[in-house]
Amino acid sequence: MLNAPSEDVTEQLKMMLRDLSNRSPILGAAVFSVEGLPLVSYFHASVEEASIAAMVASIQSVGQLAVRELRQGDLKAIIIQGTLGTIVVISIPDAYLLAVTSPENVKLGLVFNDAKVYAKKMSGVLRRLV
Repeated sequence: MLNAPSEDVTEQLKMMLRDLSNRSPILGAAVFSVEGLPLVSYFHASVEEASIAAMVASIQSVGQLAVRELRQGDLKAIIIQGTLGTIVVISIPDAYLLAVTSPENVKLGLVFNDAKVYAKKMSGVLRRLV
């Protein structure tokens, strides 16, 4: 069972999401548990956090199942491309997910790399919750 995030951890994660948003051409980002619980988010538009958390966790669960069934190791990331933009979901060790949204006209490699770098940074902060 995961502990509830402390105020210190929450503030650190919010600051990291803000930094990621300022550094990378993204629309927003959030950290969720793999159970579908929202921890922190930083979106420029109003978003139903709990609903998005549940959907992202479901997508991650199905992705993990597919990766295991096809003997591809552990799930690291999922990229979902829509007509107006992209959602990148990065697995953070110890049962968390970083979800990042970006508009359609950005360089996906840049967004993906920045998301991976920040997921690694967040992993250190989130280890305090386990």
